[in-house]
Amino acid sequence: MHMQDDAAVPVGDTADHIAEARQKACRMLAGESHVGNVDDVRQALIRARDGVLLTWAVWVALDAFQVETEVGGLLIAFAAGMALLLGLTTGIATLTQLRYYESELERERNEIRDMPEHERDELRELYAAKGFRPPLLDQIVDTLCADDDRLLKVMMEEELGLFFHNVNHPVLVGVWNAAGALVAALLLAIPVCYLDAAATRWWMPIGGTVLLALLACIRGRATQRIIPTLASWIVVGLVTGGVVHFVGRTFAGG
Repeated sequence: MHMQDDAAVPVGDTADHIAEARQKACRMLAGESHVGNVDDVRQALIRARDGVLLTWAVWVALDAFQVETEVGGLLIAFAAGMALLLGLTTGIATLTQLRYYESELERERNEIRDMPEHERDELRELYAAKGFRPPLLDQIVDTLCADDDRLLKVMMEEELGLFFHNVNHPVLVGVWNAAGALVAALLLAIPVCYLDAAATRWWMPIGGTVLLALLACIRGRATQRIIPTLASWIVVGLVTGGVVHFVGRTFAGG
């Protein structure tokens, strides 16, 4: 969907134009804005999972270096900073997505107004690729082109693969995700303030697993994949913790 100084794009270039537009959308959605495509609840659960796993990894590093003083306080301080970071990055990602959608809407709206025949050719190309043939193809194109708003929605979905859904304000999304990460991390970190080193060594893996199980159960209500989700999260935690422990002990001379 590129404007070319209000000049019509040759019909023979329609397929290349569509392919280029789709590649642009794929590149855009592969970056930060992709985060915003997940609904807010599942996104916050993912951030809560990250809070648990990152707090676990930091504790493993502290244990590898045999740091025993104020470990609970260190974990709480880390949880606060980590939650802020995740909230900011998620909010920025949502803002990026919204701005991209707005720019593409405006660009497509201008093309529909200034180059109606070009948009009609694109629409024919898109639906011909789906297997429609005249006269049905002509009827579909005529029907869609009869309403600019309907045509705008169809072109955004068919050409760029941008499907519209409700997106909360970026600030709200950021706060929601930061809160999810902070609460999950604190649930794991706060008990460490009241446990000795020996008790902490059993609390961190057990408490982390329990928290991950709870998050997986909540997420599983939508995906119906509780066991696979929990198993994959635990494997990620074990691998991450193992690598952190190995590297930490290596540098600690142990």
